[in-house]
Amino acid sequence: MTLIFSNHKFQYEIERLFRSFFPPMELKLSTDKADAQGDYCLTESAAAGNVVTLSVELSCDGKRYSMSRTVPASTPGKDQEREMSVLLYKALREYTGRELPWGILTGVRPVKVLSKLTDEQAAQSMLVSPRKLQLARKIQQVQKPLEDSIPTNSFSLYVSIPFCPTRCSYCSFVSHSVSQAAARLDEYLRRVCEEMKQLAAISRHLGLVPDTIYFGGGTPTVLSAEQLKRLFAALEYFDLSHIREFTVEAGRPDTITPEKLHAIKSAGAGRISVNPQTMNDEVLKAIGRAHDSAQTEQAFLMAREVGFDVINMDLIAGLPTDNFDSFAASLDAVCGLSPENITVHSLSLKRAAALFRENSGNIPGEAEKMIDYAHSRLAERGYVPYYLYRQKNTADNQENTGYAKPGCESLYNTYIMEELQTILAVGAGASTKLVDRRNGRIKRITNHKYPYEYLDRFNDILENKRDIFGFFV
Repeated sequence: MTLIFSNHKFQYEIERLFRSFFPPMELKLSTDKADAQGDYCLTESAAAGNVVTLSVELSCDGKRYSMSRTVPASTPGKDQEREMSVLLYKALREYTGRELPWGILTGVRPVKVLSKLTDEQAAQSMLVSPRKLQLARKIQQVQKPLEDSIPTNSFSLYVSIPFCPTRCSYCSFVSHSVSQAAARLDEYLRRVCEEMKQLAAISRHLGLVPDTIYFGGGTPTVLSAEQLKRLFAALEYFDLSHIREFTVEAGRPDTITPEKLHAIKSAGAGRISVNPQTMNDEVLKAIGRAHDSAQTEQAFLMAREVGFDVINMDLIAGLPTDNFDSFAASLDAVCGLSPENITVHSLSLKRAAALFRENSGNIPGEAEKMIDYAHSRLAERGYVPYYLYRQKNTADNQENTGYAKPGCESLYNTYIMEELQTILAVGAGASTKLVDRRNGRIKRITNHKYPYEYLDRFNDILENKRDIFGFFV
């Protein structure tokens, strides 16, 4: 299939919307109308006098669909992009017979977009389904008091530990097996501590006070208890007297030990994750996980014994070899443990994931059934959706949603996802996000992606962090 962009600059959004209708596929991109032959989709903007004609022509499998809309030439580019997206959506809907639950929305933060629209605008101009709009509105209500509670001149600290015991087949994150990184792991921890020291000095100079802390990955508990203690010791550079939330993403059950849990608890963390992804042992084998469901339960109970009273557990809808009954059983098993947070992800196949290269997929509609079941089942158990984000190439065009027992919502997850608070981040691939709440201005400073780049170009990272001064001064 060839996707053609003729005389417009809407390529990114148009391509993402097009791919939302299809499983991972090879797609040729072109700006030349001469490529409109064979199977193709031509998207075109043509100006004439005071008007612009936006059009979509889809030719595939011997079928042809053509749609157009004329708008005033003065129509802002973003509105023209939206109009063309609606045309493309309708053409693809005719061809595939599918409706996308999120309509033409393709971005990471649909709740943020929809918060600026009325229900009528969301339905008519964005084609969002009633059930997804209802979900977004519920999340807005839950997030409002969390947003109002953000202290003035505060920030969240994120620490990246991009290492895992092994790489899962669906994973596209910048994570490396700890065995591959062992030779430079101590050097990595030393540099992360050095970067934390620099950020602490910058934050003090600017009068910024840390509010929440999040150690993520990868799998931070792939580190030994002693390595974790070294890392946590660097927090003493910061004024921790106003910390409201401290989270460590323990993640893989096979990395969790009593010694590590005690190290995390002693550092002051009150929230951790124990992430099974599925409670089906055969599915765990299929995705390359080295633990079983019994280890997940043991790790969870171990965390309770150490004293953690806020635990998150992740599940993924749409994993290879999984099915609705298996997913429902996994969710019910996790509910039986009664964690304070349950995050339900939709499988997302990125180009960096092995499953994408294998073009593995599930039965169309199966992931959607799983997500719908999770929403209703968790509501029955007293969990409330409180944050949501989306990724590219998700199974059945679904989303990732965090659910919590009332009062147990993660402040950090809410703030970073809705871009409500400044995030100062350290480590490989970590993204510092500077937020000016007065005017909505946002600036990002991203560290080098891979651990070896982070180490070899560490001075660049320290220098780039000085841009923080320019944003706040």
